[in-house]
Amino acid sequence: MQQSELDFINSLRQSSRYIEEHRGKTCVIYLPGELLLKEASRKQLAQDVGLLHNLGLKLVLVMGATPQIDAALKLYGEEWQTHQQFRITTTEMLPVFQQAIGTVKTQLEASFSQANCMQPTPLTITSGNWVIAQPKGVIEGIDYQHTGKLRKINHQAIAANLDAGQIALLTPLAYSLTGEVFNLNTLEQACEVASAIKADKLMVFTTPAEMQQLPKQLSIPELDGVLLNPSTADQQRLLIQIRKTSQNVKRVHLMDKQDPSAILIELFTRDGSGTLIFSDRYHQVRDAQIEDVGGILDLISPLEQQGVLVKRSRELLELEIGNFIVLERDQHIIGCAALYQHENDFGELACLAVHPQYQGQELGSELLAAVENKAKASSLKTLFLLTTHTQHWFIEHGFQPDEKEKLPEKRQSLYNFQRNSKVLFKPLY
Repeated sequence: MQQSELDFINSLRQSSRYIEEHRGKTCVIYLPGELLLKEASRKQLAQDVGLLHNLGLKLVLVMGATPQIDAALKLYGEEWQTHQQFRITTTEMLPVFQQAIGTVKTQLEASFSQANCMQPTPLTITSGNWVIAQPKGVIEGIDYQHTGKLRKINHQAIAANLDAGQIALLTPLAYSLTGEVFNLNTLEQACEVASAIKADKLMVFTTPAEMQQLPKQLSIPELDGVLLNPSTADQQRLLIQIRKTSQNVKRVHLMDKQDPSAILIELFTRDGSGTLIFSDRYHQVRDAQIEDVGGILDLISPLEQQGVLVKRSRELLELEIGNFIVLERDQHIIGCAALYQHENDFGELACLAVHPQYQGQELGSELLAAVENKAKASSLKTLFLLTTHTQHWFIEHGFQPDEKEKLPEKRQSLYNFQRNSKVLFKPLY
């Protein structure tokens, strides 16, 4: 068997559980106009969305067209005017605007028709007047004219289309109850629609600049921290919008719009291609089981080789597995810690480790809190640890250095003078 075939088989094995997890889930995907400029990108996107559809996902596409509209207006000698970073859509612009949107929509639908030859069942893209708009109005004396904002969503109609096996498509065009046409911000529309239909996921193609310095995963508290010091004003606007959406949509994925294939990597691999912002629990801390021994060894072996942790054999770890807790994500052990009970109500914290790829997300603090809670539940009064590398981190978390003679007597007798570990204590209240 060739290496390429082995790689394919391994990838298929790894993705199988993600495929099953996503089956039947509702996903809103925001497609900026830049992603739809090139025929090759549209074709790739249509194939991948078709694959998601055949794997059982319910899909709503929200299409942007900013560069296409800009190019069309330039041909007609029209220019956008802005106020408070929002564009003003004049009556004169409206025909050009409608024509440009229609062209992009036609190109996208054509790509899906072309992709049908590769699908076991034909894809059906539907769109309708599911979004009711209203004028953005007059702000500081400036009339936004045909620039609108979302007023109401017919989420029952969208849900009916999804249940019928169709892919729903929304464009920047929306209509008021009086029949007027409005230009909506499509990112805002995607977020509002995802919230209204309580989508399982919102997937947003965006710029590398707006994803600058963002980690692979962000919890809502971590997102709030980023918003205190965003990299750019554009990133701040994007994350503020995502923050609002997170109240109803538990997982929001940010992906690079320069890579249309990012959507499959984001959904069907463990670490994805972009940034996941989650408001549900994306990992769990639990007591370790004997089946976790291999995962714990994989996690701590590099640290043992570096001399950060004391080496543990598989046999010893199997005997002591009841002392361990693990932090698990997608059936992978990404963190661990151990609690050993000693005389005089002392507890020893040991082997606290977080996989390097997931550091910087306060997971170590979460493991420490879990150990402290477990120690308190066992009526222990004092927690101690021995460390050679992370003294300052533990001091920041309430531990204080002291003499090794303060250790429980049996633990003193096992002290390794060659390692010369620092000894820290923390009272448990």
